[in-house]
Amino acid sequence: MAVMAMCAVCWMPLRAQDEVETRHEISLSYGVSSNSQWISDMCEIVPDVFGEKSKNEKYFGPIGLEYYYRTSPLMAVGVVATLAVYNDDRYIDDKISSSVSRNYFSFMPSLKLNWLRKEHWGLYSKVAAGITYGHSSNDNYENGVKTGEKTTNSDLFFNFQASAIGIEAGGNHVRGFAELGIGEQGIALAGVRYKF
Repeated sequence: MAVMAMCAVCWMPLRAQDEVETRHEISLSYGVSSNSQWISDMCEIVPDVFGEKSKNEKYFGPIGLEYYYRTSPLMAVGVVATLAVYNDDRYIDDKISSSVSRNYFSFMPSLKLNWLRKEHWGLYSKVAAGITYGHSSNDNYENGVKTGEKTTNSDLFFNFQASAIGIEAGGNHVRGFAELGIGEQGIALAGVRYKF
């Protein structure tokens, strides 16, 4: 009986300590070579075939915002939202023919597996799948002069992120992180995470 009482006393602090661990996290990241960047590059192949040349090409993002709720020491469920912007000017015979702007907004439910959780660092993997809303606008030019005509197009398509390896380091609440994978957040991304 005394042994059981001692075990109960020893067990109580451990349970209490586990219950006050952080269960929520919010992350902000920036990635490179995302799915939407590959899509934008593929959209430029046809104009290239017909003699248009790309200049002033700019790609911003993806910027990612994530939320996770830890359901167990191993697993967390959440959502990933991203924004990516692509701009490009097309030229024919050194005269601008069009100015293209594409915006991609993604929303993807996600699952995260925390393989290693230490006091100041951890290793994890994650997978996310959902939809991307793509909106493009094209300002038309004639003989290098803007005509005032604008062509717009919108589309929804499936998108995903699969990060094979992620590493985070820092304090109990604020950590920096980096991931390698493939998808809408990019083949590589880094950011900051807040746990509470």
